[in-house]
Amino acid sequence: MDKVVRNFLKTSESLLNYVTMSAIVAMVLLVFINVLLRYVFKFAITWSEELAVNLFVWVIFMGGILAMANKMHIAVDVFVKMAPTKVQKILSLIANSFVLFALYILIDGGYKVTMVVHKTISAATGLPFSYITVSMVISGVVMALIVLHQMYLTLRSMIVGEK
Repeated sequence: MDKVVRNFLKTSESLLNYVTMSAIVAMVLLVFINVLLRYVFKFAITWSEELAVNLFVWVIFMGGILAMANKMHIAVDVFVKMAPTKVQKILSLIANSFVLFALYILIDGGYKVTMVVHKTISAATGLPFSYITVSMVISGVVMALIVLHQMYLTLRSMIVGEK
């Protein structure tokens, strides 16, 4: 079962990397082409700036997921590293509990904002603003699942006695 989960996580992370990089490339191209059109041809694509900003929001939240999956978020662990292994694992579980609480706030707030703006339509793209704000909810849920998986692995290692 662990092998299936690891393969799924690896495949999901690869797909998310690809989507994130594609969004970054699309943003750069949109902005570059719009600048080129504006200064060379005195013509601009009206929706390109808004779409680039929307993609940027999604890139931020997808990057948060990737950072969570790779344990790259900022953590101060100077004193934790000095503690015995079992204490480190307990402190990890406590810290992850706080992270889950913060993610709950993100998910709840993101959901409320999405419900408020779901009927508000963007003037430039014609898309509802909820297409942007739902990124908070999706990233919060995925990050919470990652944290729960990390907590499961920590608990399992405490029970089995792994390092």
